[in-house]
Amino acid sequence: MRKLLCMSAVFLASFQPSLAEDIKATVLKHLGTSRDFTLKVAEAMPADSYTFKLTPPQMSFAEQMVHLSQGFVYITSPFTGSKPNPPKPASMNKTDVIVFIKASYEQLMNEVSKLTPEQIAKSYHSEEGDLTGTGLLLLVMDHTTHHRACAEMYLRAKGITPPEYEF
Repeated sequence: MRKLLCMSAVFLASFQPSLAEDIKATVLKHLGTSRDFTLKVAEAMPADSYTFKLTPPQMSFAEQMVHLSQGFVYITSPFTGSKPNPPKPASMNKTDVIVFIKASYEQLMNEVSKLTPEQIAKSYHSEEGDLTGTGLLLLVMDHTTHHRACAEMYLRAKGITPPEYEF
């Protein structure tokens, strides 16, 4: 029985690299969709409403979109072990925020495309606790979805119908 368990473990471990590659490919596909949808949400808000807040303590629409994009650096920094130092947009106006979103997604997708199966399977310590590489990638998606949904509520408060959801 012990020999059978050991053989099963070796057999299953042999699939780990291909599973990690499948996870990476799936995440990259969804990051592309997420980027496109996030940009549609950012484009839907008029430039003169980028400073709009639902309530005074909340982030403005522009701040939501920038925070969403800066989150990529914070969440993925455990992969490199570097201290997060997210870039900032040139300004908080619509044009600069959209340029920033595009650049942030491009950088994230470039970094994710270079992850190895070992990095994806490894455990990391993050601000959210101990997570595997897969967990960090899922956190990127979840964080993005959360803040994009917040931004959609800002659109609705302005009487703007958000773009149709994409997955």
